Amino acid sequence: MRYLPFLLFFVFIQIEVNAQSCNCGEQFEFLTQKIAANYAGYKDKVNPGTQTDFDAHTTRYRQLASATQSDTTCARLLHEWTLFFKDRHVQLSYNLPKEDPAAVRARFAGWEKIALDETTARARIDEPGGDPAEGIWEMQGGNYRVALLPYPAPGREMAAVVLRADSVYWTPGQVKFDLKKNGEAYSGRFYMRDHSLKELEASLSGDQLIFKGFSNWQRVYPGSGKLPAASPKQIFTLRQLDSSTVLLTVPTMNESVRRQLDSLVNANRTLLARTPNLIIDVRGNGGGSDITYYPLKPYLYTQKVSGDRMQFWATRDNAEKFALMGKNKDFPWTWRMYGKYMARKMRRHQGRFVGKTGTYTERVKHPKKYPLRVAVLIDGGCGSSCEQFVLFAQQSKRTTLIGQNTGGVLDYGNLHFLDLPDPRFTIGYPTSRSNRVAAGRPVDNVGIPPTIRLTEADGDWVEWARQYLHRQ
Repeated sequence: MRYLPFLLFFVFIQIEVNAQSCNCGEQFEFLTQKIAANYAGYKDKVNPGTQTDFDAHTTRYRQLASATQSDTTCARLLHEWTLFFKDRHVQLSYNLPKEDPAAVRARFAGWEKIALDETTARARIDEPGGDPAEGIWEMQGGNYRVALLPYPAPGREMAAVVLRADSVYWTPGQVKFDLKKNGEAYSGRFYMRDHSLKELEASLSGDQLIFKGFSNWQRVYPGSGKLPAASPKQIFTLRQLDSSTVLLTVPTMNESVRRQLDSLVNANRTLLARTPNLIIDVRGNGGGSDITYYPLKPYLYTQKVSGDRMQFWATRDNAEKFALMGKNKDFPWTWRMYGKYMARKMRRHQGRFVGKTGTYTERVKHPKKYPLRVAVLIDGGCGSSCEQFVLFAQQSKRTTLIGQNTGGVLDYGNLHFLDLPDPRFTIGYPTSRSNRVAAGRPVDNVGIPPTIRLTEADGDWVEWARQYLHRQ
């Protein structure tokens, strides 16, 4: 029930050509009022020590919002106002209106272009001494194919030139993103579907280019020339790496596909029951619902697990979130009944937190004897419910966390979404607060550290983990 907003909010650059009008002042007032009334972290973030700064911040953005009628500029200003909370679960999404393809292409006709075809790109990539990130890349889950090569310019060292895209918003030759070396990683400027800017950190992990908290790209040259042969509908994958190691990839915790993970694990229970080593790759997993990873618990569990309870901020809007959960058949019957119960309770106790304080202890019935050793691969793209899974996994005596710190988006969760008066804008915000906050053990903006830290220099993390488990 926690959702990471990595794919939901956009940071807009000011593209005013053909921008549509909106009453931005009205949208701003609605946004600020709803966040103040409903956001479970509001009183933690707006307190006597921060009130003056918050008031100045709000006054500034209220004036800016009142002075614009551009929808794209308004979206950027609303998002920038939410950054005060330093909580990536507070989000603003802007739904682009449908436009004529010819008009869209005309809008971006002046976008930076570099003349490059794939044959020329491959020849340049084959030259010795290039950057490790050079290559031809495809966006996982998308239709973009780019060539990433050195094209120095202010703020960049390499540019990703489109080889294939939708031919509407993006056409061959346009620069989709650029990178600049930043220690062992890269700083990047990524341009969204509407060409709005998103500044991101990126890192290499074998033949994956990972934009922290956003998207993964797969190198297809040098390489096989195609993405791994998995069905587009096959969200989770499980394959045997060798006679003693199985790799399970879990790229999401979205409850709408949770049954697929359950079925995959169940279909391979015989293999899992005889294989001593298991690697679970949750890199880039932006979260979803805790219930999705429940089938994995028996394979990790070694002793009772403790966790922090959460409290829910009771308002009429927030009660509606749980009422909707009570009708959502992606959740089990018991969860739907809980949603209905919580909705009733929140309506009765508006303006206060409801729920238990402190911690809880959990036992898992019928834990599995195998695997004997588990490696969980984590990075900054693992957030929200993915991090909740990591907190469970790290308490297992058979589990080792390998990689980089997780994203740090967990302390406030259970998101609810509301349309602004202009339905092109939607806000999402947390309705719950973990008791971990009051206990002084925050995860937000810090993340969960790995047991063993890896970098780009360590090469393929899956292979590294496989060899590590063999040595144990």
